[in-house]
Amino acid sequence: MNDFVRAMVVPFFMALFPTVWFVNRNLTTAQLPPTVEPSAGLILLGLAGAVVGSAAVAALLAAVGRNQSVAAEELPFRQRVFQPDTASLTVFLALVGLCTLWALVVFAGIGPAILGDALTFVMILPGLPLLVLAPLAIHSAVATTVGLVACALWLSVLSVGTTELVGRWRTDGGPEI
Repeated sequence: MNDFVRAMVVPFFMALFPTVWFVNRNLTTAQLPPTVEPSAGLILLGLAGAVVGSAAVAALLAAVGRNQSVAAEELPFRQRVFQPDTASLTVFLALVGLCTLWALVVFAGIGPAILGDALTFVMILPGLPLLVLAPLAIHSAVATTVGLVACALWLSVLSVGTTELVGRWRTDGGPEI
């Protein structure tokens, strides 16, 4: 994968998570004026705008913060969080997929309720930053936004940490996965 695109992935989701929340909040519950009648087309247009806007923010952040002189695998941990290697990126995208599945089941009502209950339990670890900020997020859009950005960053930390632990385990004589 292109290093520039790799450096865009984490910032993209850091921008996308709160943007999707704002689109959902504002277009389905008429929180901000002017109130509009929610429709599927309007929500899809808002989500498309969220994706385009998040990609623009991610491209800007990747252009500014990318370390071009070192391969992704050789970066220090804190930089690999923003420029994950292939294995970390795979884990990160799997976690984002899990978050998406949870949101579809719980919020959109797609699938059985028991699956939503099981996924809610599984989402405790990926959603830890938002859970920590929950007392503030109940009454503050800023705290909710910070929590959603932190969740995307936390998913990257979990991904890089997991692949690093698995890599160490394999080099220390653990069984092949």
